[in-house]
Amino acid sequence: MSGTIAIIANPVSGRDVRRLLANAARSSIADKVTIVRRVAIGAAAAGADRLLVLPDPHGICKKALSTVHLDIEVEEIAVPRTHDERETVEAAAMLRGRGVGAVVVLGGDGTNRTVTKGWRDAPIVPLSTGTNNVFPAHVEPTIGGVAAGLVASGALALDDVARPAKVVHVGIDGAEPDFALVDAVLTADRVVGDRTPFDPATLRMAVLAIADPAAVGISPLGGLVHPLGRDEDGGVVVHFGPGNLTLRAPISPGLYAEVPIAAVDRVEPGTTVTAEGPGILAFDGDRRRVVEEGTRLTFRVERDGPRVIDVPTALRLAAEKGLFVRT
Repeated sequence: MSGTIAIIANPVSGRDVRRLLANAARSSIADKVTIVRRVAIGAAAAGADRLLVLPDPHGICKKALSTVHLDIEVEEIAVPRTHDERETVEAAAMLRGRGVGAVVVLGGDGTNRTVTKGWRDAPIVPLSTGTNNVFPAHVEPTIGGVAAGLVASGALALDDVARPAKVVHVGIDGAEPDFALVDAVLTADRVVGDRTPFDPATLRMAVLAIADPAAVGISPLGGLVHPLGRDEDGGVVVHFGPGNLTLRAPISPGLYAEVPIAAVDRVEPGTTVTAEGPGILAFDGDRRRVVEEGTRLTFRVERDGPRVIDVPTALRLAAEKGLFVRT
């Protein structure tokens, strides 16, 4: 068997100001080096024989692989150096045409969204190293690498261990549409790129693909009232402001706040929710788009995102097939 996997490691995930203003641990470059090393070891053990990596200024993948000797070919992806997320988008787009069977993504919700911008239905193993970590899995990197290697090598069929993730599609009158993998939020902020935790007083509306009561950030603001998992279709819409209840919720790691909630409702797949500017649109925790006053917005949740490899399912199926037994 042979197969190609890719590793995309966001060097700044888990290191932004939200970690300083709340109470979260930082994810260092050294941490990511060890994670990449374990992913590569697991993937090679599972049958992958080719590894494509996205270079970064810190040399995460190069450092990780310089101290291990694996029977696997390593190649750096040549993308224009912009030193921002455009590199990841371009790399993901390139991987689609390179015979990659699985992409291991190190980062948070935003990193996985960026990969999805380049390759919408990418087969991914998302490993959590970011600040917003609703979308990625919390699994041992070695085992995440094994799952990626099993799929890439053909030992397991992708359709048997993965399904498309949900996506919050956002339409913006007069502008390019956008999307989120976990939450799309309209706020009363006026500054794009602000990395501080959300001020509950500025929140206007959120549409959630995942409303997780065991998460932090925007997702639990729906999940603590109307839980909705990643495997359940549809979404949840939260209207903020004085109304039915005040929710005490973790809006960032180690940071609780009182959040006024006007209404929380279930949204069926494909149902359109509307709103109007002004404000800022945030996608998966990052404030991205200015919305002018009167601009109409539409939101809908569909299951047409990246194909997320379920690591426990992959390992269980591989065990049932006897793939780890040598006779």
